Amino acid sequence: MPLTGGATDGSTSDWRSASDWCPFVVCLAILTTVYVLWLMVFWPGVLGEDSLGVLLEVQDPVTNRSGKPVFWYYFVKIFYEPARRVEVPIAVLMMICAVVFSRILAWSWTQGFRKTTIFLLVFIALAPHTVYFIETLYPDGIYSVAVAGLTFEIWLTARRRSLSRASVAMIALTLPFAAFARPNGIIFLLPVALLALMVEKAGRRWLGAILIVWCGLLVAASQAHKSKGHGVLYPLAIYETVNFLQPRPMNLWTAQPRVMPETVELLKKYNSLDVYLSHYDPDYWDPLQFSPKGPRVSSLTNADSKAVVKQFFKYNLWHNMPKFLGSRVNIFFVSAFAMGGFPGPKYAEVILRQLNTQSTYRLFQWTGAEKIADRIFEFSFEYRWLLWTPFLGIFLVFCAFLKGARQRDAALLLAATPMVVQLGAIFIFSIAGEYRYLLPFFMIAMPLLPILLAHRGRGAAH
Repeated sequence: MPLTGGATDGSTSDWRSASDWCPFVVCLAILTTVYVLWLMVFWPGVLGEDSLGVLLEVQDPVTNRSGKPVFWYYFVKIFYEPARRVEVPIAVLMMICAVVFSRILAWSWTQGFRKTTIFLLVFIALAPHTVYFIETLYPDGIYSVAVAGLTFEIWLTARRRSLSRASVAMIALTLPFAAFARPNGIIFLLPVALLALMVEKAGRRWLGAILIVWCGLLVAASQAHKSKGHGVLYPLAIYETVNFLQPRPMNLWTAQPRVMPETVELLKKYNSLDVYLSHYDPDYWDPLQFSPKGPRVSSLTNADSKAVVKQFFKYNLWHNMPKFLGSRVNIFFVSAFAMGGFPGPKYAEVILRQLNTQSTYRLFQWTGAEKIADRIFEFSFEYRWLLWTPFLGIFLVFCAFLKGARQRDAALLLAATPMVVQLGAIFIFSIAGEYRYLLPFFMIAMPLLPILLAHRGRGAAH
């Protein structure tokens, strides 16, 4: 199957000469050096409770269930299990992210967007929290980077109407992480399928093969290992139902009953209302589910869980719409301003003690370098409202979407539409104020900024 090696629209070709390769190699060398040094300082990487969950599931899949997607389970299993070293899957994630970033940065540089490229390198690819998240054994970092990389390849290929060898490799690399590392990523299969209809016959075959292989592997993996998450609708319904039940001093008669009596009686079958109310947190659903003395809302039977969801959409939601929207806004902005929790770099020591692992905490004992890195991260964290902001990416997503709609530009619409859908889904369904849920919108600035500059017209410098 012959593939095009260059562009058909006058843009720079894909690495056909040494001058095309040079920016990629330089970016890859810079990123790899920084990422490797960071990993050596914080060896074996950052681990949190979600890391522990999937690692315990790998160690004993019969007893333990992390609730993580089956793709993530098998990724960790393949790279962790042979040597029992958590640094191995983290190093693999690190290198994939370095390659994806380098690909976009190199293209931006060869287009003449020099200042933009330097900005993206320093403030996104090398941002302290970027390095932190991609070297944490959570799926969120690699998912966010893969989404950025896949978005770029979709736009580039759709614009050229032809599939280059580099794009084949990058789509094959990023698609599984973007589509399967998190449950909400499944939407990214659609733009790749639509892209296959836009390219030449050989490119269509390659994209079809990539989709069939990865989807086939996922189906086989799902049959071999059953991975059950907590779903989407039930957590939202139970969390907001408890929110609606919170005491109100005014207790206006027009709002009565705020929640269906059938719902209240159903909840009382498992715990008193006081247990639910005392474990409600406006920023997190975790106390309702994970607190040892909490109601453990996942313990409801399947029939009762379905009843909670049905009653939520039948009555409870519509009689508490202002309360619901207020909750959505609160959680969204807690996430956007990174006011929620996440594991610190030193928490890995706690996690390692609970594992049967060969990994060593702080193998290299670079205490001086660790103090410097801690100060850099703490500075970034202090100004996270600016340095971590997802609002630049959100702004660029809407710019790309509106520009694509006005100009009927299929390439821009393919790139932007999935992110618009993602944003809406996060706003409506999120039940925890976690920054990592909006991390893709911080990362999406990496491809969208040069993409929008390219649509504005190529220049000598930007």
